[in-house]
This record gives sequence, C-alpha cells and structure tokens, in this order.
Amino acid sequence: MKRAFYHSILVSLLGIALNFSFKILISHLIAKELLALYFTTIDVFTLTLLVLVGFRSSMVVAFSQFQNAQNIINIFRGALLVVILAVWGLVIPFLKHKMGVDIHYWYLVATLISMSLVLYFSNLIAMYRLYNVMNIVALIEPLFLLIWFCIAYFIAQTRGIQPLFIATIMSSLMVAFYTYIMKRRFFPTISFARPKLEAKEIEFIKNSVISTIEFGSGIVLLYLVVFFIMHYYSLDELGDFQVVTKPIFSYMVMLFVFPIFRFVLPELSKLYRDKEIQKIKSLKNWILRFAFIVSGLFIVISLLAGDEIIGILFSQEYAGAALMVKHLSFFFIFLILNAYQVAFIKASGAFMSALLIRLIGIVSIIVLFYSIYTFYSQSIISIIVSLVMSYMIMFGVSYAIERRIMKRLERS
Repeated sequence: MKRAFYHSILVSLLGIALNFSFKILISHLIAKELLALYFTTIDVFTLTLLVLVGFRSSMVVAFSQFQNAQNIINIFRGALLVVILAVWGLVIPFLKHKMGVDIHYWYLVATLISMSLVLYFSNLIAMYRLYNVMNIVALIEPLFLLIWFCIAYFIAQTRGIQPLFIATIMSSLMVAFYTYIMKRRFFPTISFARPKLEAKEIEFIKNSVISTIEFGSGIVLLYLVVFFIMHYYSLDELGDFQVVTKPIFSYMVMLFVFPIFRFVLPELSKLYRDKEIQKIKSLKNWILRFAFIVSGLFIVISLLAGDEIIGILFSQEYAGAALMVKHLSFFFIFLILNAYQVAFIKASGAFMSALLIRLIGIVSIIVLFYSIYTFYSQSIISIIVSLVMSYMIMFGVSYAIERRIMKRLERS
C-alpha cells in the first residue's frame, strides 16, 4: 500500500504534465469559444456524476466488513443507471438547447456513458484494493486523451469541437475497458441480479448517500472562498486566487491528500475489521511523518522561492497570490492529518461523523470570515486565514472522534 501511495504521487505529477500538454495543444488549435463550451460540458457531466463518487468510500468499507460483492455492486449499478437516465433526460437537453453546444446529440450521450463507465470501474478497483491498477489508470487517462485528440484532429482531419468529444469518448472507453480486463484478472464478474435489501445493504445505501453529501461539502468549502472574494474584493484579487492560489492548493490536495482516500482508506477498512490495532497505529505514524515532511517542504519552498516561482510561471501581475500561498503552506499539515482522521472514521463505519466534520468546517469558515472581516481586518488574507482555521477546527473535531473510536476498538 505504501509503495502504491508513493507511486501515485509520481503518477499524479505525470498526469498533471500530460493534462497541461493537452490543454496547451488544444489552445493553439481550437477556438477559445469552443474550448469554453467543451470544458463547461465536461464540468457539468463531472459534477452530475459526483453523486456516485460518494459510493466509493462506502463500497470500500462495506466490502471490507461484509465481503458481499454481489449485493454491493448491484446496488451501485442501480444507482448508476438512475443517474445516467436523469442526466440523459435533464442535463443533455440543457447542454444542447440552452448552452448551445453545437455537436450531434449522440456525441453527448456517448460522452455521458463513457464517463460513467470509467467512474463505475474506478469504484470497483478501489473496492477491491487494486492499487497498481488505480495508479496506471491515473496515468493512461490523460495519455489516451492526448493520443485520441491527435488521431481525430491530425489523422481524421475533424475540426471544431468534434475532435475534443471524440478524444473524450474514445479515451474513456479505453480506460474503462482496461480497468474491466484488469479487474476480471483478479475478481470474477458479478452477474446482474436484484439486490437483497437487508440491514447491511440498507446501511450501505445510507452510508453512500452520507458520503456523497460529505464529498460535496468539501467542494462547497472551497467555493465559499470564491464567493466571498467575488462579493467583498476586487477582480484583481479574485484573479490571484482563481489563477494561482486555488490551482496550487488543488494540485497539492491532488498529490498529497487524495491518495489517502484512494489507498489508506481501503487499508484502514481491512485493518479495522481485523482489529489490527498496532498496524493502525503504525500506519498513523507513517502518515504523521509524511505530513511533516510534505508540509515542511511546502513552507520552505513558498517562503524562500514562492515569489520567484509565481513570477516566472504566472508573471508579476499575480504577485499578490504569493502571500496567500505562504499562509496556506503553514496550515497544509492539518489538511493531510484531517484527511487521515476522516479516512479512519469512515473505515470504522461512522460516515455521519465524517459528514458532521465537513458541516462544522462550512459553518466555521462563514463565522470566522465575518468575524475577522467585521472586527479585525478587511484584507484579502482574512479569507485565507478563515479557510485554514476552518481546517484546523475540522482537524480538532476529527482528532477527538478518532480517539474515541480508537479507544472503543482497543476495548473490544
């Protein structure tokens, strides 16, 4: 698991480089207006399918506890089918007729289905703890996207928005096919059947819904910052955050926080089920060392070279973002540790507690921002301080819940 965790950081870096390469290439070949429509369409599909991402954590925990793949997968298939039909009937007509995405209707349907297949098999390989497959998928997904765009644009000579959708559809289908083959090598295909809705299955569905809301709450927390900056500050400061600070923060989360949920959560679920208390403590100590090293490097780089790096990458126009990044770097350790604690809480089956932590974070950032803005300072840094303090509060709450669960495990 640890080897796969470290490999995922390297793979994520390569994936980011490939994504940048794809975006740089298409920015020179496709009109800006068409790119805006394409990326907005993909964002809309991604956001509507996010409802199914919440199933991943609950599938991992349910499979570790009950080993009942048949019921778990068939319940997930049912939820996936409902979401696909809802998006097909409600979202695609909106994209086609309201947003004016000028491409054949069936391209949009194929995009929805292919992206849904990738999400479906991604959840399955997470549930089965196929760590190496997860890493390979993270790498080949942007690689296939780049290859298929080149095929559609340079070889097939398609133009306009069409090569972008061809690349998305074909790369998603190839990724889905790869994950299906790799999953089948280790675990048999589950037949379609009506799931039995007994107590365990109802608990799984409830946890899936809670996990989805919890995942969405994490997104809301970050976009509250965008809302506050839009409402109380200038476009220049919004540009600093949107163009520089948020991408840097998002990439740090992608590299060092998301792997905790992809790799550590499945491992914790197994260890919690088997009551391997010493191994859980050893895993936590490893995360602590990892968090201190990553956060320490982030602080040193942002303090010593943050202004220069931002000036080179984004130009001096965005120099104001450096101070935001420096403030975030000092508190990034709480983000990593909170991610581990929430993963442990989910591994124990306490999904409602995980949701409560996120909701406390949302309330905290609102209260903190208005308190600082009203009584202390109206600087743009006040919203960054509110964000990091909300993560500190979530860390404190999750630490208390983690300790309570750990003591209960030790007594059992």
